Amino acid sequence: MKKISAALKNYIVDAIALIVLGLVMVIWSDSALETIFRWVGIGLIVLGAIKGISFFVKKKDRSVIDLLVGIVQIAVGIFFAVKPDILAAHFPTVAAILLAYGAIVILIRAIRLKDGNRNTFILSLVLGIVCLVLAVIVFVHPSFLTDVMVPAAGVSMIVGGISLLIVLSRTE
Repeated sequence: MKKISAALKNYIVDAIALIVLGLVMVIWSDSALETIFRWVGIGLIVLGAIKGISFFVKKKDRSVIDLLVGIVQIAVGIFFAVKPDILAAHFPTVAAILLAYGAIVILIRAIRLKDGNRNTFILSLVLGIVCLVLAVIVFVHPSFLTDVMVPAAGVSMIVGGISLLIVLSRTE
């Protein structure tokens, strides 16, 4: 029997994690954002604790800035973990603003590329317009994010995980 390499095992775990997270986003799309914010909060708490502990353990090369960053990470992490509903409620507005900003940057780049490669210009222009339309839709109809985009991202993750498993099964 062949041994499975450590890297291959990691890819299999990644694929399964993608599928599971995708299923969560499809099945529980209403609460998926809260769950993601909660896990991000836990991650920030862990990272902040590591920064804080390393500050006190290190004898050399320690900086008060690292300690302050650790404290801020813990504080933000606690907020994310304890109040994910507040973040999820405001997420569509923030997402719309970020999408609009990204769209504007892409459209400015497209205008600058107008005299260069025509295919790149057209692609940039189309992507910028799509991002701007999505931003307007999310801003005007915030539930679009949870009703359509979260489940669509979940389906994409499921497809990506299954595709990865198929590719890995054909890898020797």
